[in-house]
Amino acid sequence: ENVNTTITGNDFSGGEFSWPGYTEELKAKKASEDAEKAANDAENASKEAEEAAKEAVNLKESDKSYTKAKEACTAASKAKKAVETALKAKDDAEKSSKADSISTKTKEYAEKAKNAYEKAKNAYQKANQAVLKAKEASSY
Repeated sequence: ENVNTTITGNDFSGGEFSWPGYTEELKAKKASEDAEKAANDAENASKEAEEAAKEAVNLKESDKSYTKAKEACTAASKAKKAVETALKAKDDAEKSSKADSISTKTKEYAEKAKNAYEKAKNAYQKANQAVLKAKEASSY
């Protein structure tokens, strides 16, 4: 047997094990995590907006309802920022997925990022509906 056969496909340079598509998978994983965090941020902001809107409705036409409507708008702005972050992360994950046609893991991360983006988008829509309710209830 020939013991001088070289092993290809694995690169141990720098003491770190890697394979083709490794960096793309890592990028997709990070993007997926970013998208999920952004989706959670959007949902939290949406809840803030809904809570502020409820209070604005309860305080109808008073100065405090105006303040609550402003709070709802601020929360909706946070949700919008989170959606933008989720969209960028989704796009990054998709790019990595296209660059790495081998790894199913990379594709899974891209799918997770896409789902997180949809979640963030839905939360933002809820926040906007809350803002409309709050504005209606106040003089904002």
